[in-house]
Amino acid sequence: MLLYEYPPKLNRAEKQAKAAHDLAQHAKIRRNMLRNMVLAAVIIALSFFVRVLIVRVLLLIIGLANAAVGGLLYWYGMLSFDAKVFSRIYDDHIEHSQRVGFSKKYLHILIAYCDIEKSEQDTHGNLVVRLRDNNTAQLYTTDENGENKQDHPLQDNTVTLRFADTKAKLTLVNDLYEQIHYPHKEYKILDDDDDYYTAEDKKWDNLSKHGL
Repeated sequence: MLLYEYPPKLNRAEKQAKAAHDLAQHAKIRRNMLRNMVLAAVIIALSFFVRVLIVRVLLLIIGLANAAVGGLLYWYGMLSFDAKVFSRIYDDHIEHSQRVGFSKKYLHILIAYCDIEKSEQDTHGNLVVRLRDNNTAQLYTTDENGENKQDHPLQDNTVTLRFADTKAKLTLVNDLYEQIHYPHKEYKILDDDDDYYTAEDKKWDNLSKHGL
């Protein structure tokens, strides 16, 4: 049974609304990129009028770094419009597709929960899944047209899932943590003594009793 899907299925009206929204967002991302590129060009141009070598080198580095940041932000922003990136979470397995680095290739992943030995998140917030030996997981890459299909080898029986949608990952780690053997934590709510907090404290600091 399908529990969650990204991107979600949309009706005709929703598709039209999303198309208008995407056009506006695309224009905004493009403007930000052009702004960074123009600023980078100005900084690099100014560096040629500076006679001090160290200052000139610093300006060149800043300009190039600004251009690189603008390009990366544009690339990252455009990922949200990539229809070939998806996550389909079922009650017994997950189907997932993600970009392979900065290339135009896509890694397609199909993993049954019964094949998962344990899972955890890395420092970048990606879900790292370790599979059992003799698992039935399917991993393969395709190009942007869904062609040139090639098997993708597993390294140390480990797969790193990079989610374009945070809710897809949260569905796994919060609702299916037992199936994917994710270290789930139960947070205890602290009940403080009424004498510790006055009525005025509770009015302005309602979150304190929960440790926030």
